[in-house]
Parts: sequence; structure tokens; C-alpha cells
Amino acid sequence: MRLLLTTINTNNKRSDLELRYLYSVLCDAPIELEMRRYGRFETSSDIYESIMQGYYDLVYLHTDRENIHQIAAVAQMIKKASPETGVMLGGMEVSFETHDFMRDNPFVDYVVRGEGETVMYNFVKGVLEMNYRFETMAGLAYRTQDGIVVNPFDDPIEMNELPFPYDKTESGRGTVYYESMRGTSDRSIHRQYLPDPRIRSLGINRVCTELRYFLAKDVEKVVFFDRWFNFNSERAYRIFEYIINNDNGITSFEFNVNGDNLDDETIRLLADARKGQIRLNVDIGSTNAEVLAAMGRRENVYQLMYNVTKLMNEGNVDVDIIIAAGLPYETDTTFARSFNKAYGLANGMPLHIEQLYADKGTTLRKQAERYGYIHSDVAPYEVISSGHMSSAQILRAKKVSKVVEAFIGDGGFGESIPRMLNDTGARPYELFKSLSVFITDEGLENKMMRKEDLARILYAFAEGLYKELSDAGKLEMLEDVIRTDLENMISVDEIKRFDKQGWTINKKTE
Repeated sequence: MRLLLTTINTNNKRSDLELRYLYSVLCDAPIELEMRRYGRFETSSDIYESIMQGYYDLVYLHTDRENIHQIAAVAQMIKKASPETGVMLGGMEVSFETHDFMRDNPFVDYVVRGEGETVMYNFVKGVLEMNYRFETMAGLAYRTQDGIVVNPFDDPIEMNELPFPYDKTESGRGTVYYESMRGTSDRSIHRQYLPDPRIRSLGINRVCTELRYFLAKDVEKVVFFDRWFNFNSERAYRIFEYIINNDNGITSFEFNVNGDNLDDETIRLLADARKGQIRLNVDIGSTNAEVLAAMGRRENVYQLMYNVTKLMNEGNVDVDIIIAAGLPYETDTTFARSFNKAYGLANGMPLHIEQLYADKGTTLRKQAERYGYIHSDVAPYEVISSGHMSSAQILRAKKVSKVVEAFIGDGGFGESIPRMLNDTGARPYELFKSLSVFITDEGLENKMMRKEDLARILYAFAEGLYKELSDAGKLEMLEDVIRTDLENMISVDEIKRFDKQGWTINKKTE
């Protein structure tokens, strides 16, 4: 039996780790097993041609909302060219509404629902033993002469029963992805999770042993997918402590954390981290109590804000603050307030605006009518409007999100923006909204890829803004601040080229 495990890369990096887990539980089976990932810019035709050269008996394709259309196209081509080849899909995108998906895509023979390791192991074992009692395999959907059968989800996998996914696959030395737990304590309305979301975590000793592997290989960055990593404060403390005490001077770590659970002891510990060693993503969602209640979060955001403020004042870690646009009961006005509070909380750290999607399996999708949501019916299921924000307001928030990401998403213009706010007295959201309008009106959307052009855009925007101040000196000082920010982001040679061209924006597409 020849089996290919594959996917098409997207912004969802979880697929890489999920493929590694599948490979690790199947690699000792008496089969010919291959694992391959295709680039997001490869054509469906090229991917199809590559797969067909392997003469596989079974092709497993891992899906998410970004690659489902292309994977479906590739799967259809495979089935038409080789009807005897089994086509199997997996991933959260096909784990919900599975029957409808298989009905609409008759070229898909099997679907692995939810956590796939046990399902795939039982399926391959059954095929090798010529035991085709698929009705006994929880988590599997398949076809019979009578139609489509969708079995219930399998029981949640105990993490300690899974092998280390990098034992059998090379990690590389760039960014690697890791999970020390499955399940989630974040039951937000727009989050996707399986019906049984109980948390199952690896033991602390095993986590530290596996992290030692990455440290020994001088991996640049380890990204934890856990949501939330600090569901147990004592466990999180001990893992943070191990990372800090065993620093190799190279490897950094990124975690998604619940700001409510950041206790004083952990904050004091994080003060000992090497600068740049640890990054914490703190998802606030909103600062409005009614919105927080509707999305399934705690209604009092002030404890979270206090904890994060203390972390940034006393700690030595990088913090990313995340809010979302279009949550239940969030209006354009309350969203602006949430943004302004989050900006103040970030205090120079990166701030991100998350866009909402009505993913399959989410409460948002199931209760869309209740909250007045209208969303796209095809992946990626983007929210178009809500009961409290019109499509125009959602689009405006999306444009502001792009501008925020470009100018402060990575902490880039961390001195220039505060200076402009101080000089003009504008509120943060109004400033970014005005900047997004300026970029659109001037046709500069295609000039937002390079830091040099971002600096020019910001200065050109400020020129019009500062005219009302009738203070040329403030504009000259801002020019110096923008240039200083730019010097911290690009090389000396690039600065020389910037100075040669000057502050004028070349609007021609390069």
C-alpha cells in the first residue's frame, strides 16, 4: 500500500504539525508512506501532476478554510484520472457538516473527522488486514452503495499517548510548531473546537524534554498552538521557568495566553527572560462587557488589562494585543472604544485586529440568525455584516486592520504614531481610520509592502494633518521621528537609497 499525506500550505500553520502527527503514528506500519507539503502558489495542475507520479493507492489531503477549494480541485482531478485511487480528506474544515461536503464532492471517498491519529491508524490497519468494517471506526466518514455514512467523532486523544512528532520528521532550524495540550478553555463564539473540548495536556517532564530537543538544535522559534497555554498557572510557570533557565541565546518561544490567568508570580518570573526570548499573544476580543458576555468571555476585562499592564511594566517579554471586529452586539462606536483602550494597553507593543469568519462548527455560524450575522457561504466564510455593524462598517474596520498591521503590527512605527497622536490630539482609532481613507483616496494600497514607502505615506498623510496646527516645527520634528523609526527597521544601505529618493512617493506599480 502506497499512502501520501499531503497538504497545500496556507497561513494556518497547524496543518504542518497535524501532518507530522499522522506520519509519526503511521511510519512503522508495513506500507510505503510519504509526506509532502505543496506551496500556496503552486497551481492545482502542477500539484495534481506531482501526486500522480507517485502511483499512490491512497492520497490523504489535509484541509483548512484557505486551501479547501484548491484541494477539492486537486482531489477531483486525481479521482477522474485514477478512479481506483482512494481520496481521503481531513482537517477541521471537513470535520463539520461532513455529509453535505461529501454529497457536494462525490470524488471524495473518505473523510477523517476531528483528531485524526487514531482514525487513520485504525483505517490503515483495517485495510491491511482486509477488515472493511468502517462502521466501527469512530471519526470516519465513507461511502457505501446506499449513500454516505458519517460516524460520530472519536474519543479525544490523550496527549501522552502520542509520539513526539519531530522524532520521525526533520524539524529544521527556522520556525517549528508545537502543542503541549489539546482541547481549549476558550469557548468564544467565533472559535472552532470539537464537541468535547476538555483539556488534555502533556506532562511537564515530557514538555521540557521535547523543548530540550529544539534548544539543542538551535531552532530559531517555537510556536505553541495551545489555547490557552496558561490554563493551569502552576504548569505554565514551571515550563516558563525551564525555558528561561535553559536559554541557548537563540531560540524564542511564542504562546497564546489568557490575560486573566497571569498571576504576580509568573509576571515576576518573566522579568528574568532574555529580551526577545518569549512572546505572549493576549486576545482581548473586546473591552465591552455586553460583547464579552455574548462571545463567551468574562465580562470584566479590567483584571486582564491590569495583569497585562503589569506584565509589560515589570516583565521582559514581547506582548501582542489582539481584538476582533464585528463581535456580537459590537457597534462601530463600541469597537472604536475597544480599539482605543487596547492601543493604550499595548503601549507601543504590536496591536492586531482580527477579522471574523463563520467557520464550520462555530457557535457564530450556528447562531448567525440570532446575532444578525450575514457571511459568505463559501470558504473562508468571511463575516459581511452583523446585527450591529453594517457591511460598510465591517469593510472600514477591515481597511483599518490592514493599516494597523502595516504600521504597528510588528511594532514598526512605535514612536511616530504616538507623536502624531500627541501633536494632533486625535484618538487612535480616528487617526488610523483617517490614514486608511487617505491611502485609499490617494491610490496607495499597492505601496504598503516596503517600510520605506510606509514612511513616505505616513509623512504625506501628516503633512495634511499638521496644516491645521500651523506649526511647521512639529512637522519637521515628526519627520525626524519617522526616519528614526525607519532606521530601526531597515539596513544602512536601504536608508541611503531612501535618502537619495527622498520623501516623495512614486505611485507607479513596481
